[in-house]
Amino acid sequence: MNLYGMQGEVVWYKEFRQTDWDAVVLAGGFSYADRLRAGVIASVTKAMDEVVEAAEEGKPVLGICNGFQMLVERGLMGDVALLHNANNRFVCKWIKVKVVNTRTPWTLDYEQGEVVDMPVAHAEGRFFSEREPDSVVFKYIENPNGSLWDVAGVHAAGRRNVVGLMPHPERAAEDVLAPPGRGPGGSKVWTSLRKALKSGW
Repeated sequence: MNLYGMQGEVVWYKEFRQTDWDAVVLAGGFSYADRLRAGVIASVTKAMDEVVEAAEEGKPVLGICNGFQMLVERGLMGDVALLHNANNRFVCKWIKVKVVNTRTPWTLDYEQGEVVDMPVAHAEGRFFSEREPDSVVFKYIENPNGSLWDVAGVHAAGRRNVVGLMPHPERAAEDVLAPPGRGPGGSKVWTSLRKALKSGW
């Protein structure tokens, strides 16, 4: 797979070794059928041990939707939780997201405060924390799930290399993927990574 000049590969979780890669993306979807809680079973696998090692080495790590849930369940994102949506329904639609932190390897190419289009598709994505975090990377303009402070994505506590978000930038990476009236708001996530791997961040 070649995306924006970067070579990538979908790796079976039992075969994943973080030493083989410069960055890690935990994709969206459903892991272990989201039994118990979304992401909780996947969070205790050997593959997630490898992800933790990558994070601790400073490699860029991105958790998208279910991948974000895995990072939260593993404890990489600090004292936060992703709860059932406020309406208790699965929400699948395109929304607008504001970029509030451009100092991560996943957001270098965005402008501070830039508003972009991305889709969401989840039932357990409502951000919760006892206090407003200072690690917010993305905020909802159109809050689809009741997340506190309109939080759509955060970076790990003390680690800007690790970012988790509920919207799907991979489903908004190119013009052809965006419906009429929406733009490819996720494209700069990948161009940012390319820049970060080439020049640092």
